Amino acid sequence: MKRIIQSIMFCGLACAASAQEVQVVVPGHLAGVEGNSSASDPFNSTSFRFQQVFDASQFAIPEGAMGRIDGIAFRIDGASTEQVLFSFGGSTVTLSTTTRQPDGLSSVFVENRGMDSVTIWNGPVALGSMAVPGAMPQDWPFLGNFPVTEDFFYIPSQGNLLLDVAASGGQAFLPGALDAHALSGDSISWVFSTDGNSPVGTVQTLGLVTRFDITIIPEPSVWLLSLAGCAVMGVFKRR
Repeated sequence: MKRIIQSIMFCGLACAASAQEVQVVVPGHLAGVEGNSSASDPFNSTSFRFQQVFDASQFAIPEGAMGRIDGIAFRIDGASTEQVLFSFGGSTVTLSTTTRQPDGLSSVFVENRGMDSVTIWNGPVALGSMAVPGAMPQDWPFLGNFPVTEDFFYIPSQGNLLLDVAASGGQAFLPGALDAHALSGDSISWVFSTDGNSPVGTVQTLGLVTRFDITIIPEPSVWLLSLAGCAVMGVFKRR
């Protein structure tokens, strides 16, 4: 029995090792290129709320697999010459799938969220980073912008990805702007309000250029088959 358990544990570790860590920038064509716009208005307020939709086609997650969102980061605008820092004493960061399309968000926040929403962070948050002179685009923050304390598993076939951020107690310590892109028909758009408690916001085709740190987890059936196979092997070895 001990050998069987050891075999199953070994196989489980082997499956876990097959998980792949990737970084996905949306829109993808802006991974190394500056966006054509910038955004600062929501973040200069003492409170804000914004929702941004990301087209599922931007996430190269194999059919049957799922992506665990481990980090979300924005970069400061390329025109920045000094550090940019917005700080908020409280925030909630929620992810969900949504049936809404880029350029198709409702101005009513609650109408955009999916049923599978998970609040991945609840607490203080800071947005911004050090400026690299002459860099176009600017570097991504070393530690990202949003901590993640709850798992959200994204499956692109179930819908587009929706990021929902509400914050309060804000102060623009070092004002500036975040890199953004405004293009009708692309893979992102947002709705925002400068009041974190407002049920409605202003819809724009603009969206923040965003990087997701993702762990791609293989199809669950692959794990189960591997574990079952290891269990059978353990039985035969015992005999």
